[in-house]
Amino acid sequence: MRKFGSLGLKLLKMLHILLIVLFLGGILSSFALLTNLDLSNFNDVYTTYKIFDTISDNVVKIGAQGTILLGAIYGFFTKWGFIKHKWLAVKWVLFIAQTFIGILVVDKLMVANLALLETEKVLALNNPTFLHHHYLRLYVVVAQIGLTLLALVLSVLKPGRSRAIPQPA
Repeated sequence: MRKFGSLGLKLLKMLHILLIVLFLGGILSSFALLTNLDLSNFNDVYTTYKIFDTISDNVVKIGAQGTILLGAIYGFFTKWGFIKHKWLAVKWVLFIAQTFIGILVVDKLMVANLALLETEKVLALNNPTFLHHHYLRLYVVVAQIGLTLLALVLSVLKPGRSRAIPQPA
């Protein structure tokens, strides 16, 4: 199977960085909005939840799905493979897990709360289901940030890689 050359690998790396910036930037933006949201102001809450939806669909999902696709390209068309290094396999599993958590948990909670806001209006702000979803979403977003930072640490430190000990000259 044909592998990428030096220029191809550089382009993949640039695209990888761009996609991770989209993913992490979207999650951090959502986190900033979540932590500064005044749950007593319906208009602010409704507008913020609409923004969450936009960030999720147009930033986070593009970054996450693009990164998974790019990971598959790296796995099939470069010497890196999927599990050549343990740290790489852990990073791959972490990212896929958090992408599914984002789609199956965070997005579902956001959409459910948005639906409550649209049907119940201001009454939704005191609805126990709305509050539960809101705070659970906050905790899961914090976990996603932590997992992304762990993946970053793995990428930089590459634990388990043998390093040559420098010899004095």
